[in-house]
Amino acid sequence: MPPVTTSDNPEELARLMTADPGLPRSNPTPAYWQHIPHPLANARSERFHSRRNYAIIGSGVTGLSVAKTVLENHPTATVSVLEARSLCSGATGRNGGQMAANAGEEYMHLAEVFGSEMAGKIANFTLRNLNAMHALVEEFDAVETSEVQRLKKLRVFMTEAKFEDFRRSLARLEADHPTLKGMYTLVDANTLLEVNGSSLSLIVLWRPISTPANIIPIVSFSRVEQTYSIHGACGGALLSAGTVWPYRLVTKVFDTLLKRYPGRFAIETHTPVLAVEVDHISSSTSPAACSYSVHTARGSITVEHVIYCTNGYSGHLLPALRGPIYPFKGTMTVQDAGTSIRNQGNSVAWGFHSPPSFDPVTKRHGYGLYYLGQSAKSGYLYFGGENKRIDDAVSADDSFVATSSVEHLQSSLPRFFAKTEEVSPPWKLVSSWSGIMGFTSDGLPMVGQLPSSLTGRKGGGEWIAAGFNGYGMANCFLCREALALMMLGKPRPDWLPEAYQISEERVAAHFVSKEATPATGSKL
Repeated sequence: MPPVTTSDNPEELARLMTADPGLPRSNPTPAYWQHIPHPLANARSERFHSRRNYAIIGSGVTGLSVAKTVLENHPTATVSVLEARSLCSGATGRNGGQMAANAGEEYMHLAEVFGSEMAGKIANFTLRNLNAMHALVEEFDAVETSEVQRLKKLRVFMTEAKFEDFRRSLARLEADHPTLKGMYTLVDANTLLEVNGSSLSLIVLWRPISTPANIIPIVSFSRVEQTYSIHGACGGALLSAGTVWPYRLVTKVFDTLLKRYPGRFAIETHTPVLAVEVDHISSSTSPAACSYSVHTARGSITVEHVIYCTNGYSGHLLPALRGPIYPFKGTMTVQDAGTSIRNQGNSVAWGFHSPPSFDPVTKRHGYGLYYLGQSAKSGYLYFGGENKRIDDAVSADDSFVATSSVEHLQSSLPRFFAKTEEVSPPWKLVSSWSGIMGFTSDGLPMVGQLPSSLTGRKGGGEWIAAGFNGYGMANCFLCREALALMMLGKPRPDWLPEAYQISEERVAAHFVSKEATPATGSKL
């Protein structure tokens, strides 16, 4: 999501964006996803490995993808995942559980900045990534464990201007890329108000064909009951999407990898990385000829490759990326509406879009997006979105969640279903927490081999994929797969958008500290 919010205090914003995010806090707010810890939550080797081929910093879905790809494609490689806290305790274990693309909403901006060809490639990549996530669930028999659902995402636009912007963006997407026509089904305000009824719903899935860069739609139809009962909206759009219990998925796959690759794979939780230094550089041009000392709180480890899966915390170990990648703190709640609304957790998830706002009295920014999923089993509502001061938004501190942010989410959710007067007291708050996302100054992930100008070190063995701008579930799995393949000496996959490639030139071109602002579309 591009940085488009206007800050009332650009100097303060620049200071926050370029500050050292520090290490992940040791006492994060407890996320509902992790309320039953996995047996591997605090996994670590009995004896810390002092030498490995690959050190992956971070244990979310991105770190998982790198480890999985390297282990599956290199028969002797040794890999250690280094996690500052418990396993999968970062953004992946704290997000909203939504698997949805934002191609239609973002296409106009992407086409204007990067050109229509690249914008289409980005849209196709996110769709491919979501399919890869579903394939991961099926490959590791995690359908029941992760409570994954294939459903429709209903994007709801709360003003006519937002709905019109979306329609214009969608029209250009379909004109530029006819193969993507039919991704979205527009819904008018009257339909959103319907309490009962049914319609024939278009479901579009995607699969690769002859080359990895191409995808084609598989079209099917399904009769679905419409009980939206959304009030105050000007229109909406349906697209194929999913929901998942992300912590359960990632921990199950990590568990399988440990059993599948004993001796070659290790997970070291509560092992924060304190510094990275070049240990040795050979005269050879091969990155493998370099070695690095990764210093942790439990000792040092010598490796050939260091992979930063650190997202919003990337600037701590890589000071040159403070600002180009910055932390953005999201707020999530789990609310129990009881019988106030029916359970649609196996058929629909929601996103509510409105213009950004700023209250000069409270100094709180409204960031224009709320996201909602529902558990098909319990009926609990997973609801997130931001209305907060800038110093609480551009922050790497997830050790607390502001009471005002939680109260705002509690009061906002019922209004979408016209339940304001009926909800006294508010719907039961089951859980609330915060989580740190990584945003970039140009709105796209940063992926690839880190140049020496950005690490401050010689050698070619440092890599990164970070800054998913609130849409990690639609980007990170394949970004890390592409990164792992490049580390193994394979060419960059042609399905990875070139605009994601990190470089000194890209960082310099897009980061203007006093003008850059936090994105409005954050989706933890």
